[in-house]
Amino acid sequence: MYMLIYHRRQESSDILARWSQRWTDNKLGWHKTEPHQFLIKYGSELVPQFLGTDEGVACLADEKGPKEKVRIFVPLCGKTMDMAFLAHHTSVDEVVGCDGIRKALTDFSEEHDDLGIEEVSSVGAFDSFKGKGITLLKGNHFELDDEVTGGKFDGILDRASIVAINPDLREKYVDIMGQLIKPGGSILLVTVDRREGTQEGMGAGPPFSVDDKEIQRLYANLDWVDSVTKLEECDEFQDEESKSRYTMQGVDSLFELVYVIKAKPAQEK
Repeated sequence: MYMLIYHRRQESSDILARWSQRWTDNKLGWHKTEPHQFLIKYGSELVPQFLGTDEGVACLADEKGPKEKVRIFVPLCGKTMDMAFLAHHTSVDEVVGCDGIRKALTDFSEEHDDLGIEEVSSVGAFDSFKGKGITLLKGNHFELDDEVTGGKFDGILDRASIVAINPDLREKYVDIMGQLIKPGGSILLVTVDRREGTQEGMGAGPPFSVDDKEIQRLYANLDWVDSVTKLEECDEFQDEESKSRYTMQGVDSLFELVYVIKAKPAQEK
């Protein structure tokens, strides 16, 4: 009973209450039923021997020869299919996802029972779920550290996590990324740019608009960052459902952007 009350209290906080209600009501407009297109296209930025796609089907590592295994972190993970995709990859040692909503993690566990995920312990203020090649952490992203995550990561998949963060907390969010990434590691970051629209539509969120200028401001001049490279942008209004939803909010132009952010090697920091 204590644990149930504790989890309810945590999810009723100002930061999580809105998200908790959306999970309760199953209003998950952001959730995709397959791995993100940018992960499929640019997964080599995170995973060695990631071969891209063949006619739209993801190609995993070549079965021949030795494989370099990596650890990947997915902040504000929800129940994204990206985690299952990465957990099954032969070049991934472990995927670690973190979310503040318990239902997101239990839903993921139930929908991917082949991963054998079970709640096993608590680490500090976090509850820990473990399965085959995957660990899920239920708790506050801003309280993460090496002890909670089991060490640093070779790569981080920010699949539009930054656009869910209150703008006032962006610097703190990025600081956590810098603490968790290994020297020489990579962040694959997907963001949303509300490029044209009414004042109300442009300032609404989440997802909050995080354009190229803001990404450069947040990352480019940090002492642990080696480079910030924009890989591609995609016009979200090519999708009629997305266009209709955002037009109703007063948005006239919306783009999804993907970046790779490289951390400096250890000797250069």
